[in-house]
Amino acid sequence: MGKNSSLSNVVITSLRREDWDNILQRIMTSYNDISKSINPKGLLKINLTSAQIKLLTFFSDRDAFTMTELSRNLNVTMPTMTTMVDRLVKSTMIKRERDDVDRRVVKVTLTDEGRKVLKRLTKIRREEMEKILMNLNDEEMENYLNSIEMVAQLLVKARKKRDAEEVR
Repeated sequence: MGKNSSLSNVVITSLRREDWDNILQRIMTSYNDISKSINPKGLLKINLTSAQIKLLTFFSDRDAFTMTELSRNLNVTMPTMTTMVDRLVKSTMIKRERDDVDRRVVKVTLTDEGRKVLKRLTKIRREEMEKILMNLNDEEMENYLNSIEMVAQLLVKARKKRDAEEVR
């Protein structure tokens, strides 16, 4: 493995600014490389911004979100989320509804059109991932799966810790 494959020489609790800059640059470079690899050309035919696509994909796991949940999940301000949701409401992909119990809460759900677009997005991404991953041998596939699952677990853990600290 190359010089960028290990952080063993860096003590996470006492990183210097240069170390953090290096780590963050490596993460951003890797993230961009992954994005370029898995964002298929077929997505260009869908007239949505990457932020709108990201918002729609949140509905893969749940039927409804509050505006606050969407704002927090996408790490954007509430006015930015309102603008994003307004555009998707206008394009008939999502709808807003007041909560039956607490009228102050606004729930956002997919429309039938939104579900169709999300299904198409998922299909395009899945097909592109399959095309790419078919080029890996068994060992590379196993390494890829282990790595991406570990990254996901670490990020979920770090985000939960950050969110808990923000609540305090």
